[in-house]
Amino acid sequence: MSSQADQAQTIGLLAAHEAAMGDLYRLYAAKLPDSASLFESLATAERDHARALADFADGVKHGLVHIDPQRFTAEAVLNSLDYIKERLAEANSSSVTLAQALSVAHDLEEGLIEKRYYEVAEADCTEMKDLLQRLAQETAAHLAQVNSAWEAARRPTP
Repeated sequence: MSSQADQAQTIGLLAAHEAAMGDLYRLYAAKLPDSASLFESLATAERDHARALADFADGVKHGLVHIDPQRFTAEAVLNSLDYIKERLAEANSSSVTLAQALSVAHDLEEGLIEKRYYEVAEADCTEMKDLLQRLAQETAAHLAQVNSAWEAARRPTP
């Protein structure tokens, strides 16, 4: 069993991951003015997720929540963080197309869902269970928004 400190570190990494996604989406909003509202909305939500997860780490430290060490490793989250940092560097150094930004956003949001990041904890605390459920639902909504924007971008303009 991993220590509470290790478990809190895992949640901290998830919070950093959400914050990095927010940074990337905010950059996409700046680079793609026609789609700024979509990416600003996603960025704001990711920052909110990061704050909520940081608060969640406090619950782990106080023993209110147990993180399942078998769900995924810190290395998996760090690999995804590296991917986000690479996309940030690419977007900072050159232009980015809407298709590229939506593709990255799709990969990130779908990855969170497929890896079931928000099923990482066993919580006796109803508040913590509700938080994790809300984050999972919002991530699914983000994926739907990205998919909708992708479909709209693919439609020919009259």
